[in-house]
Amino acid sequence: MALECSEHNKSHKFICYQCNSLLCSRCVKNHSKDHPDHDQWEHIDDIKQSFNKDENNTSFINLQLKSIWESLKSSTSRYQSLSATENEIKQYFEQLHQYLIIEEQKLKRDIINDKDTIINQIDNNINHLKYLQYISNVSSKDNNRNDSNNNDNQSTVIEDTTTQYSTTTTIMKSITSSSSLQSFILDNNQTLFNDNHDPFNIDELKNQHNNDSSLLLDIIYKYNNKFNKTDNNNNTSSIQSSLYELSIKQPDFNQLDSIIKQSIKLDKIEPSKNNEINTTTTNNDHNKQSYIFTTHHPRGATLINTTNNNSIEEIKLDYDSRQTHQSIVSIDEYIYIFGGYINQNNWMKFSIKSKSIEHIGNIEGIYGDYFISVCYDGKDHIYLVNGARIKNRIDRFNIKTMQFERYHRLPDEYGHQVSTMIFKGSLYSVPYNGNKMIQFDLTNRTIENHQIDIVPYSACHDNNGNFFICDINNRRFIKYNVETKQTFNLKFTPTKNPNGYAYLMYHRESSTSSFIYSFGGASYGNFKYSIEDNQSEPILEDDKFERYWWAVTSIKY
Repeated sequence: MALECSEHNKSHKFICYQCNSLLCSRCVKNHSKDHPDHDQWEHIDDIKQSFNKDENNTSFINLQLKSIWESLKSSTSRYQSLSATENEIKQYFEQLHQYLIIEEQKLKRDIINDKDTIINQIDNNINHLKYLQYISNVSSKDNNRNDSNNNDNQSTVIEDTTTQYSTTTTIMKSITSSSSLQSFILDNNQTLFNDNHDPFNIDELKNQHNNDSSLLLDIIYKYNNKFNKTDNNNNTSSIQSSLYELSIKQPDFNQLDSIIKQSIKLDKIEPSKNNEINTTTTNNDHNKQSYIFTTHHPRGATLINTTNNNSIEEIKLDYDSRQTHQSIVSIDEYIYIFGGYINQNNWMKFSIKSKSIEHIGNIEGIYGDYFISVCYDGKDHIYLVNGARIKNRIDRFNIKTMQFERYHRLPDEYGHQVSTMIFKGSLYSVPYNGNKMIQFDLTNRTIENHQIDIVPYSACHDNNGNFFICDINNRRFIKYNVETKQTFNLKFTPTKNPNGYAYLMYHRESSTSSFIYSFGGASYGNFKYSIEDNQSEPILEDDKFERYWWAVTSIKY
């Protein structure tokens, strides 16, 4: 990098961010003429000073820092959210798995108990056989003493392998393969029934007895003492175990699959659907434009294209939207409005694509109202909270089935709400002229109150945890974060109306610029507040329509 301009021999003082060129004081003039669209350049002194200013400074470096920090925060939040969802899925299927294991053990329990009983009986009977076979061997040897002595002297001592051999499963295999008791004994004469098994200490008994008959009687007597008559009868009788008849009907796996899929569902929500801040712009986003849709009296709407130099288009709207300021929500190309002072029992669906009303329906299954505060969960439901007349409800509307349902009954203490947002599994709602914000856990359906040091007149939110609240009684305008529960004072100062009436709506134009709009119309004026610059300015100064408390929303299409 050259330290000086090679053409003018002057030090570089400027940088053009669009072409990344270093410029001296003379070059910058020529550069502006040659490249009139290159308007993002700064002087080195301004760059230095920008580092000493507050975080709202709009220098290029500060904007980059802020953008990167927002990206890091967003990525961390998304990763933590994904991990939490992954763990919920894991726990859900662990519960299913545990349920199946428990049911399996219930069915197998009696069979396992019976199998244990049979094993004990087999072991006991094999022990009987060992004794009886030994008695039989003693009797045979006594009948031919000389041969027996010769055999004893010549026999090879066989290592006792009974312990390592006589597992019950091995014994049962041998029983199954043997055609008779004699063949079973013969097959196992070197293991279960080998000569090393001497239960009576026979050598000592031989010294005590003078004749063979008394010896035989003695060992039979000892056998009977060890295995009493009752035990003998029980073990020699046929084993009568319980019988079971197993019936298996293969389930309808298609139906089972449907049940499981209905019980747990994972939908991928694109950032454009839940209005999350995303500093990486996709190709689809490049083709989308940002609009503000603001209704007015008499029946109609104004469409402001903020991407195209705030160009304005007036639209006829056959729906009276008075007192629906927070009863409106945008989803993809559609705008939904619920109730209103004139249409308390109706709802409307408007397409930004066709710029016309696609559907007007009746509110059925729940109560209609005006001043209903609504929000979208990013999936299938729009939630409706309270209203001017209804003080104790959270209901919802399914955008796919177009059906309403009662969801939860609130205490009567909250009144109508001026802004509602769903953020990280909870529904948050700001009361009108109250100081208790609702936090409603959508999973557990529990309520926590946030005490806020402000009297809300109107409010809006950014779908990212922040409410912007206007208090006309104390002439305050704040940002409140629902996670940190911190309050930040802002400088939104409507100038046309002395009472400071404001009807707020959040609108993000780009990753680095976001605004709060107030549409009061002809009576109270229209204003635009820059969150980054912390400054406000009037817009639509020659407005002929009344817009206060009329529906207004931000939409990208």
